[in-house]
Amino acid sequence: MYGTILFAVTAFSLLSYFIIWPVVEYFRDPKGLRKYPNLNILCGITDLGFMYEARKGFRSNALLEAHQKSPVVRIGPNSLSYSDLSAIKDIYGHNTKCVKDVFYDTLAGTHHHLADVRDKLDHQRKRRILSSAYALKNLEGWEHKVADKTERFIKAAEARCTAPLKKGEQPTPESLTFDYRAYSNFFTLDAIADIGLSERLGFLDQGHDLVTAETMDGKLYQVNYRKCLHATAKAQAGTVWAYDWYPLFFKIAKFFWRDLTKLNNGWNDIVWHRSTQRLARYRAGEPLDDFFSALMDDKNGNPNGMEWGEIVAEISIMMNAGSDTTAIAMNNAMYLLLKNPACLAKLRAELDAVVEPNEVVIAYDTLRHLPYCAP
Repeated sequence: MYGTILFAVTAFSLLSYFIIWPVVEYFRDPKGLRKYPNLNILCGITDLGFMYEARKGFRSNALLEAHQKSPVVRIGPNSLSYSDLSAIKDIYGHNTKCVKDVFYDTLAGTHHHLADVRDKLDHQRKRRILSSAYALKNLEGWEHKVADKTERFIKAAEARCTAPLKKGEQPTPESLTFDYRAYSNFFTLDAIADIGLSERLGFLDQGHDLVTAETMDGKLYQVNYRKCLHATAKAQAGTVWAYDWYPLFFKIAKFFWRDLTKLNNGWNDIVWHRSTQRLARYRAGEPLDDFFSALMDDKNGNPNGMEWGEIVAEISIMMNAGSDTTAIAMNNAMYLLLKNPACLAKLRAELDAVVEPNEVVIAYDTLRHLPYCAP
């Protein structure tokens, strides 16, 4: 009898917590969000609705379609998506009352980095430390590192690309040997490792992204950089949206997606190895001009006093966002230029007017004031 009562109480409690209470809150509408259209039928009641869209693999397309009907779409019980550009200033402007969502705490490790820190004072401290690294003068000073990778990228492309086709001619399947998406990512990975840590990964030269990773107990092994990075993003993107339940969902996911878990650990070990190797060079007194140096000391050579975990976190986001988003932009730019021949012709004409015939890598100073190339 007691077992039956316990089962009934447990079942009712679960039913109330997961279904009845969310529905009651939806109709009670304490924040006045019910007036906005939902992304799907579940989004106004539970974050599982947005998790469902994320697991489908193309949530941005679902949002795009929803925003065709409304500039504001409800994507969760306490979450809205805006498509109006004027909302950017209200959300991110200097005088905004908005704060970063707990999303950033949910994904953060033991230490926050500049992109996920929510505390405004801590964010200001980080910005002061990193301002020299992100200053335009410093970025221009590292142009030679980007130029080196650009030259290697072009060399790799020329070695693999199909020869110019005659008008109306189609390439044969066996001649399609150059994966632009992969090599654009090799380019950004090689560049950010050199800019950030003065390390030459050599992906463009070797034609693959096999790299050394290191566990915290010192075990070295080989992994594919891009597979590890993308697996981490994939694992997080499908489970993070229900913040309170994220730790549980992530643990459950380990049993169903063991390969993703292994690759996620590989990403952590990639970052750890890069960090410890660069620290060893710093301690050896090797004078290097890179992002890591700006993390360790200010422009006068005084220690910044950042905790090691915080430095590793900054290296992690640099190697992640600093490479992946740039490669995506390169892919999108190439795709749009190929889809719009008139734009490609206009770009070529602008470059031909200022670039010497034998000039392979174009200097930033040559491009910065060109009307079509200027950001």
